[in-house]
Amino acid sequence: MIQVNRNPDAKTLRSFGIAMVFGFGIIGGLFWYIGPDPNSFSWQGVTSQKTAIGIWILGALLALVSIGPRGISVPVYVGWMSIGMFLGGIMTVVLMTVLFVVLLPIFTLIRFKDPLRMKLKPPGESYWEDYREHEPTLERTARPF
Repeated sequence: MIQVNRNPDAKTLRSFGIAMVFGFGIIGGLFWYIGPDPNSFSWQGVTSQKTAIGIWILGALLALVSIGPRGISVPVYVGWMSIGMFLGGIMTVVLMTVLFVVLLPIFTLIRFKDPLRMKLKPPGESYWEDYREHEPTLERTARPF
């Protein structure tokens, strides 16, 4: 099992700071240009630009802490990575559950229905289907397939 490095060297802490600047910079940029949904987790009355600035400040603070004294930067790094490992473990279980409990039965049922119609023809014959002309109407353009 992967464990959090509880005694990171200076290079690891610098990498952490750079990752925080770029990661929070991209997230802040998305908030700045796209903005959250008005009914989302954003506080009432806070614009997306103010949220973006707050996210950028958080990224810059984490970067400054990562290059600061080891007494401050190591606990922040270990805490951040511990939370990330915990959330990663939860998301792995959730994604695997969705994959095997939800999607696998659906794909198995689809396979039994023979969507490619390969069981209709005896072996050795072509699976070619003749082209069927579609009506050239404006309504037909709304359903291309």
